[in-house]
Amino acid sequence: MVLSLSDALNLLSPEFANHQQRVAFIALKIARQMNFRDRELSDIFLAAALHDIGMVSVDSTALGSRITNGRHQVLCGESAYELLRENEIFSRASHIIRHHRTRWADDQYAAGDRIALAGQIVFLSDCIEQAIDRDVYILEQSPGIIDDLRSRSSGDFDPDCIAAFEELAKTEAFWLDCTSRRMYSLVHDLLINAVDDVYLGWTHDSVNVIAEIFGKVVDSISRWTATHTTGVAATAVRLAKMMGFSELELGYIETAALLHDLGKLSVPTSILDKKGPLTRSEWLIITGHAYHTYRILETTGFPRQVTEWAAYHHERIDGRGYPFQVEGNHLTLGSRIMAVADTFTAFTEDRPYRDSLSARETIVHLQNKVVEGALDQTVVDLLLNNLDEIDGVRREHQHEYRERQSRLQPLCV
Repeated sequence: MVLSLSDALNLLSPEFANHQQRVAFIALKIARQMNFRDRELSDIFLAAALHDIGMVSVDSTALGSRITNGRHQVLCGESAYELLRENEIFSRASHIIRHHRTRWADDQYAAGDRIALAGQIVFLSDCIEQAIDRDVYILEQSPGIIDDLRSRSSGDFDPDCIAAFEELAKTEAFWLDCTSRRMYSLVHDLLINAVDDVYLGWTHDSVNVIAEIFGKVVDSISRWTATHTTGVAATAVRLAKMMGFSELELGYIETAALLHDLGKLSVPTSILDKKGPLTRSEWLIITGHAYHTYRILETTGFPRQVTEWAAYHHERIDGRGYPFQVEGNHLTLGSRIMAVADTFTAFTEDRPYRDSLSARETIVHLQNKVVEGALDQTVVDLLLNNLDEIDGVRREHQHEYRERQSRLQPLCV
């Protein structure tokens, strides 16, 4: 699941593609060479796979370069730490990320501290991956990368980490793996074979906390959608409960709602924040986001309902939605609820091209969407018959979410 969700960060920029997974692979190889095992190895994987999760808050122009300045790296490490530290599964990994820009020669680095050493492994792995020129054959450039990192070993890196890296770097296979197109499989297989019987404490609640983390990442792209995810989740869960969904299904629809816009990481902020009408090209880019949500979630191991409920939120009853143009008789109730929850929440929020709609305007627009063949009549009627209650729940959840989110926003400015 973590590997698949880390794929979402690949959508930010072509220059960023597979960076997280490559760093995870290199970090796992170095950590194993240094005799890290089981839970510690798992934590290093989690930290490496998600170490740049705080980077989303950086101005999009900064993402055009794979090597951002040191201040951004440190601040975004702090942002990632804040995102992850309260989750039991990611708590130790969050501390590794927080340390992953600490130089070996700095006073903050404590020899013998396993978290600090793990942070050094991720730091070195990040530097190795960033040093790779994707336009040059890897075996042509590997000697230069080794020489460069060796020259920095007296200040930046723990000598034991450098020694482990140099041992691995003797083989062509290591370098060819680092640039393999099968990186997802390489990381997955390496992790499965290296970590024995580690119980991470996965529960439905912990999965939803992870989903909320990625929801926060998506929301941070644009101030116009800063609380959109939680509003959709609160609305969808309340509607599903009213329609008799089981506790398990309510958990599924909450997960789906928290992840429904994951594919929006593929959409430039300039489009999301545009005040005027979109061009045809910009609109086509927007229509791709639900497709990316589907493709990311289908490999996470989530039940199929979660993937479809999340990705079908722009499909229509008349079959003229996007990106799959699923016909109404193939749209499950969960997908119909998600479409209504997403549309309703969007109407209640400010957008760069309009202010939020009043209750009366929202009612009219929802009813028009039913007439047009976009939304399900029964679900819309249920929402409108309970509008005050559902809108109150949405507002409460978005207010609480905004309060929690506020501490993250200044970190990567």
